[in-house]
Amino acid sequence: MYMNTAAESTHAAKAAPAAGRAAQITAELQADIDGGRLLPGDALDERLLSTRFNVSRTPIREALQRLAASGLVRIVPRQGVFVSRMSLPELRDMYEMLAELEGSVARLCASRIQEPWLSALQKAVEEGQAAADRGDWLAYAQTNADFHHALYEGCRNRPLAEQCRLTRRRVQVYSVNAFQQPGRMLGSAREHAELAEAIRAGNGDKARAMMLAHLDLGGTGFGEFVSRLPANMFSPYPHEMAYPPAHPIER
Repeated sequence: MYMNTAAESTHAAKAAPAAGRAAQITAELQADIDGGRLLPGDALDERLLSTRFNVSRTPIREALQRLAASGLVRIVPRQGVFVSRMSLPELRDMYEMLAELEGSVARLCASRIQEPWLSALQKAVEEGQAAADRGDWLAYAQTNADFHHALYEGCRNRPLAEQCRLTRRRVQVYSVNAFQQPGRMLGSAREHAELAEAIRAGNGDKARAMMLAHLDLGGTGFGEFVSRLPANMFSPYPHEMAYPPAHPIER
């Protein structure tokens, strides 16, 4: 029978806290990206991060590798690590995919959602309307997240919900301040209420169509959306980050 050696046990004991610290650092950096504190194109310096988190560079590198695997950062040999940027075509593609995914979520919710998620959905609608009425975009952003979370749970399809979360996380940094745009909160709150009503009525086709319209950034809507974002948040190279080419691009 195989027995762990003392050296192996000591190594495992040291590895466990390191792995936990890397996971914590990953979560904090991800929150910084999601919240817009780290923007697309921002550099992530291992030395500065090591000082910030008071750790060696080993858990920092592991955390950055995890973020790279999820597409949130890009590791460029001999240059550094950067928060991933999308090209304009890629951002549009990602929003299009998110709309299709969440359209399916809304359709499934119309026939599957149960408590406590039905009540959570209605609570998010009511609190969102109140936040929109008083012009509190930070509070509205939270109720918006609660609304979509209730849908993800209510559709009772875990793989679909996880794909929605991953896709939404990729575009979140570009839309973190979207609710500051004039009229955006009130329009979104109205659409949430109509969507919830369609789901409660069990009308899956209507719920899907409304979700597609809710997330539609096509035409002039997309142009207006991106015109408010700094140009350096976008990559000049199509599909540079999330979907790198199979062979390096010659520049």
